[in-house]
Amino acid sequence: MSEPVVREQYEWFNIWWDCANDPALPRVLLIGDSIACGYSAVVTRELQGTYHVDRLGTSRSLNDPVLLQTTEMMLREFPYRAVHFNNGLHGFHLDGPAYTAALREYVALIKRLEPDATLIWGNSTPITKNGEPQTLDPKNEVVTARNALAAEVMQAVGLPTDDLYAVVIDKPELRSPDGYHYNGEGNEVLGKAVAAALR
Repeated sequence: MSEPVVREQYEWFNIWWDCANDPALPRVLLIGDSIACGYSAVVTRELQGTYHVDRLGTSRSLNDPVLLQTTEMMLREFPYRAVHFNNGLHGFHLDGPAYTAALREYVALIKRLEPDATLIWGNSTPITKNGEPQTLDPKNEVVTARNALAAEVMQAVGLPTDDLYAVVIDKPELRSPDGYHYNGEGNEVLGKAVAAALR
């Protein structure tokens, strides 16, 4: 029996097709949460002239049918050379087995709709205490546990992991004080890491 869908107070999508009228360049797709939205402009700049960079940012959890439907809509709009994806810091109601099952289903959906694309998993970035960017929040244990579960899933299906957690874990100067997001310099660092993985 599947886990119930638990909605947050505010649910959102941020969808962006870059240069939608230009078929000259191949496309890559970023799937993630608000952190991916933060670094997407950097990825676009870094890959300018090589790829158009589209974006699907969302708060929806992996087991939410709306996420699956919206992902399918995006993947049917254009063919993608690569998909860099993450579900990040949402859906904390899912325990380990439920998260793993939902992630496997999500990977299968992307592979079925984009069988020729390179898929890259971006693991989740740390959570720190509000106002204390140098101190990990206790909720960060969920992040590290999920990153470990995701690593097992990606190894089983043969997909690479872009270790964004490692990119920022020792750099509190890159974090916004809210405990989740990144400042301009942090978005530069993350965006350049994602662009390098896509290259």
